[in-house]
Amino acid sequence: MGSLQNKIKEFERYYGFNLRSLSRSRRFLTFSIILFCLILITTYMIMHKPKKKGYYSLELEDCINSKLERFKESINSNNILITEWPVSDRDPLSNLKQDEKIEHPPDENLFLPYVGNGYIGLSLTSKEGIFAFNQKSTTFPLLYNPLANIYSDTMTKKEITYVDILSGLVGKIQCYQENKNCIEVSSSVYAHRIRPSILVQEITLNNPTKQSVTFDIIQIFSKNWNLSTVKDDNFNNMEFTVSKGIIDVIIDGKPKHLCLSIGSTKFPNSIRLNEHEFNSKHYAISVIKYSVTLLSGKLENLEPIINNLENQVIEELKIATKIGFKKLAKEHMDAWNNIWKSGFGLSRSLADGALNGDRINASLYYIASSHRAPLIELDKPVLNQSGVDNNHVYHIERCYEGFSTLSAVKLWKLPLNEKEVSNLNYLWTLTLQKHGCKGLIDLGVEGIIQAVLLSLGGLKFTHHHLETNLNPRQLHRDYFFRKINYANLSLISIEVIVGYDNHAKLYVSLDEYIKSNEEFYACDAGCIDPPVTLEKNKRVEFPVKLTNPLTAILYISNDKTHINELKHALHVQEIDIAPQQDANSIAIHKHGHSLGGLAALFWTLFIILILIFHLFLFKLIYRELCVSNNSDYNSYDYKKSDYRRSRSTRTV
Repeated sequence: MGSLQNKIKEFERYYGFNLRSLSRSRRFLTFSIILFCLILITTYMIMHKPKKKGYYSLELEDCINSKLERFKESINSNNILITEWPVSDRDPLSNLKQDEKIEHPPDENLFLPYVGNGYIGLSLTSKEGIFAFNQKSTTFPLLYNPLANIYSDTMTKKEITYVDILSGLVGKIQCYQENKNCIEVSSSVYAHRIRPSILVQEITLNNPTKQSVTFDIIQIFSKNWNLSTVKDDNFNNMEFTVSKGIIDVIIDGKPKHLCLSIGSTKFPNSIRLNEHEFNSKHYAISVIKYSVTLLSGKLENLEPIINNLENQVIEELKIATKIGFKKLAKEHMDAWNNIWKSGFGLSRSLADGALNGDRINASLYYIASSHRAPLIELDKPVLNQSGVDNNHVYHIERCYEGFSTLSAVKLWKLPLNEKEVSNLNYLWTLTLQKHGCKGLIDLGVEGIIQAVLLSLGGLKFTHHHLETNLNPRQLHRDYFFRKINYANLSLISIEVIVGYDNHAKLYVSLDEYIKSNEEFYACDAGCIDPPVTLEKNKRVEFPVKLTNPLTAILYISNDKTHINELKHALHVQEIDIAPQQDANSIAIHKHGHSLGGLAALFWTLFIILILIFHLFLFKLIYRELCVSNNSDYNSYDYKKSDYRRSRSTRTV
């Protein structure tokens, strides 16, 4: 206690400020302000505590951040999804035990760097290599990994993987620290969209240091194949390894044989990078061929099949190397851009566990990567079991008939490996088939993307019209449906916007004609008002109405007679503008809480400040009413006794 008093005295002498000269109320106010500032600083430090992402040097952090700068716009729009891996805790290309899962923080989304085209699939984070698809949309490993894994055991590294959704490719960026400089090793991989048997890897190295460095290269190729043979070959000045053989798979509990042949670029065991060498590029190409049907019988009887597959691989390797890597990349990206012509968006939500654009984009990408593209592939595959090619025939009747899939939690679980990608695709395909979308699924990736978009908004095609079955009482976020394919006749966009008054409104626009310039018409709930003609590239506004009995909030048709007759078929008894959306629900989505636009931290501190103010006010009132009265009474007694003492003194 004495030491504390001494420190206070030293403080007063040093700053020339005497705390004891202040009144009690002012002392109380001073200590209250100091306490409030301490609470404010402590709360800020707790709320803004940085996440632990590993022990990286500043050079490695700056290296990774500079490489990501070129993706900044795409990252902000959720078109490129980034996953940061620990330094040495887990190399994404290291072996995982059979029951071991990749660990990551629970509040952080992990986006599997997976590429596929419905014929082959591959993840950068797996040693199981390439996966093949069978007719039931399930996958099984081919026990072959053609990717070149470049690494160095002598330097510290930091790495990230990314999924480029619009381009349909994945990549990995590694930064190795050499003294104060960083060496970049980046690679990108894609499964060609219109040449489904082709897999391409592009590697780029940059060395800004003053000395040369050497990196080791690992390629696994085939393992555990039956009747396996391997030979080296050269096409257009590139070295290749061509393997053929048979693997055993279990389908529906029965053993089957899969014949296959794979040809891949052969890398040396190491790459030397000279000092100040930039943009050093290396390309690898693989061609994968396997038997369409699973076979049974003696292995020796299958040799003619694997020999034929080997000849197909060699022929396609010659064609691919002659085409060139730039043209292959352009073909692939143009195909993916065509697939993403239609799309979906929604306003970002800060509510706990809310579904946002990054997870939606990732799920759509994994689904699209698990389906063939027969409408744009060079070799048209047969899709359905009957052998009928449904090219350009849109069977859309009754699709999508059911609840909005935005509320189905299982459909939005992010996969961590190839098997979970297959399970996710199976669950989506099953859901869409059971709700009337089999005709679209038979069209391949273009059809299933359309079916998913319809399911997100409760959009349903019925006879001669498209209707929107969103609940008019639960439109708490903005929805954007971009270029929905209407019966292969036109592309139509629909928007649901919640205004400042918490009333939702609909906006419809005719974006593009596909076949003919037919007129399209739209009406809101109940179709009581006359239908409005949609004009190309012009947004038409509709109010969101609530009807009794409940009907769709929007109808679109190219048949004017049909849409005029709808009001007689819906039998609406009551209709009015839908009530305002729940303000608390909207606030939770916008701000993460129901306290309005200000942060929860602000309101917490505001309440603390009010409490301190009332304590101070109580102190003042107590001092004025109690302490002051006692002081006046004591002062009166003192004066009275002093008066008596003075009189007695004078008498004597």
